[in-house]
Amino acid sequence: MSPYLEKKSEFLTRFPLKDRKFAKTRTNLTFALLTELESKPLETIKIKDLCEIAEVSEPTFYNYFPEKGDLILHYIQIWSLQVSVFAKEKKLSESGWGMLSALFRYTAKESKKNPRVLLEIISFQAKNKKTLQELKLTAAERVLLFPNFAGIEEVAADGVEGIIQKALSTALENGELPATTQWKSFALALASCFFGVPVIAFQLNQNLEKLWLESLRYLWLGAGGKINE
Repeated sequence: MSPYLEKKSEFLTRFPLKDRKFAKTRTNLTFALLTELESKPLETIKIKDLCEIAEVSEPTFYNYFPEKGDLILHYIQIWSLQVSVFAKEKKLSESGWGMLSALFRYTAKESKKNPRVLLEIISFQAKNKKTLQELKLTAAERVLLFPNFAGIEEVAADGVEGIIQKALSTALENGELPATTQWKSFALALASCFFGVPVIAFQLNQNLEKLWLESLRYLWLGAGGKINE
């Protein structure tokens, strides 16, 4: 039996049917939204269309998500889990600089598949004024998404803010940044870089990864940071 099939079998035997169904349905609905975002603005996407793609009834949708915007928050958790896995696989998770470069590198790589998705997510976060309910990833969802990654249940999935905060804490512990760093201001500058550079890159038809990493390096060195590559 292949390792993949072994892990799939583990998913089937480790979690009760109810947990497996919940994980699959939430994941399918979230990726149905990503499929629609490749060609449509978020505002025009209908819940009934997402349900058709995910093969669930429309009333069933509300058993998993209070409203359409919650799918974005759920995907952000999945994406941040993917970033954390990428950082660990590339051996970048032991330094603050490495974690931040993983954040930008992985997101740039994914955005090449369809830049609209990233821009729609940024637009949603800029426009949203309501506090939406953030539904945490379950252990079954994590294993479903990463069947071959040992310890996936303990890997952080805390969004952009969580990744930046963890990176800065790690940088402080490692002495990569001065202890006198204005941490809140620097975190805000990094978040502004993350959300602002893609808009400029796509408007000017620039390479997003290159522009992101150049901007990150400038911010990091400007804050007195050390880079060990």
